[in-house]
Amino acid sequence: MGSSRENPLTRDELRGGLEDVRCRTLLLVQPLSRELLDRQHSALMSPIAWDLGHIAAFEDLWLVRKLGETSSEQEIERAFDAFQTPRSRRGELEIPDIEVLHERLLTTREAALEGLAAVDLGSPNPLLRGGFVYEMVRDHEAQHQETILQAVMLMEHELYTPARWEPFPNPDPGAPAAGFVRVPAGTFQMGDSSSGFAYDNERPGWDATTGEYEMGRYPVTNAEFIEFIAAGGYLDPRIWSPEGWHWKQEAGLVAPGGWVLRGDTAPPDAATAREASRGAGLSAWRRRSALGEADPLPLEPVMHLCYWEAEAFARFAGARLPTEIEWEKAASWDPDSGRSRSFPWGEEEPTSTRANLDQLRFGPAPIGSYADGRSAVGCWGMLGDTWEWTRSSFLPYEGFLAFPYSEYSDVFFGHEYRVLRGGSWATRPTVARCSFRNWDYPIRRQIFSGIRLARDV
Repeated sequence: MGSSRENPLTRDELRGGLEDVRCRTLLLVQPLSRELLDRQHSALMSPIAWDLGHIAAFEDLWLVRKLGETSSEQEIERAFDAFQTPRSRRGELEIPDIEVLHERLLTTREAALEGLAAVDLGSPNPLLRGGFVYEMVRDHEAQHQETILQAVMLMEHELYTPARWEPFPNPDPGAPAAGFVRVPAGTFQMGDSSSGFAYDNERPGWDATTGEYEMGRYPVTNAEFIEFIAAGGYLDPRIWSPEGWHWKQEAGLVAPGGWVLRGDTAPPDAATAREASRGAGLSAWRRRSALGEADPLPLEPVMHLCYWEAEAFARFAGARLPTEIEWEKAASWDPDSGRSRSFPWGEEEPTSTRANLDQLRFGPAPIGSYADGRSAVGCWGMLGDTWEWTRSSFLPYEGFLAFPYSEYSDVFFGHEYRVLRGGSWATRPTVARCSFRNWDYPIRRQIFSGIRLARDV
């Protein structure tokens, strides 16, 4: 299981992937002024201009200067080294003007494509064989596009008008009601064992075993989370872990990231929250993003939650967060064939009819959309819309080997990070697959993160 493509990409396909991802990067930043590109909108995020410089420097390192050599991101120039210049300090850097950055992106790409035209894709070198390093650079840029969109969503006063915007499909009128689906006990193949591209932390594939459990058919919606607020969920320490309650108090959490009470900036008490949930439903709440202010739609998956909020909601709902093993099994395992799928629906690559991916809808779709994207056990929307917190720490699989550089996964393994699964609306299709592992600190919620519940049988 893993990549649906066991056969390596052709030279033309690798070139097309690089060109496609670059077109998207330029499309996303096109509406932004020079001042907005240079500004650090939050200490949690880089200036967007830094991301552009980092994208070019990373490509220069891997596809031009050290093509085919196992290396380290530490060899990238200091200003764009993610480890020597943490996000909180990147606003202090002297980042080149946007014209210089665009020229660097262009000239680096020209040199990279010259190398691609001549490189031996049948080489025994694992970096070159099958074009691995070209897919790695492509997906590195795609992941920074999601980071750029996180920064865009944190702009305080400016509105972002996308250069391209695609509408949501209509929800399936025959979609089943919210609830849980049963996942049978047994062993399934987890992770990636294919010959296609995957990151080192997805490998090696291994046999994982679970007992019987239930998984939420859909992610948790705004309407469901409003009930949590209305019931005083942010005021009840009994449903929070000690660590979560401490962070909730310290950070002053009263609602998902970007939500505020209409006309009232004071933290709501339980009575205020209940009043907000009556009558017009969500109308007393609004959600602010770089796209403007709007009421959160009831059937959209709730977004911008930290792990501690997700954990507290799960206890409130009489459920729990899934482990990442449970999440991947519900997404990938086909009980009828006894095999794991690369994607919830099978082996075909993601399309706009199967999942809300690819960044052009600028938000999660209402649950009940994308019937063609269901998993074999009956879960909807397991790729796209929002990243879903699991209760698992980010740890290596047995037999893990760092490749091609330790700074991608190895330095992050540990219990201080929680794993998120499934991708979001801002994730590119090349990055989205059942085996892909994301991770972050449990306090983070600038990411497009939400909840899917699990229950013991």
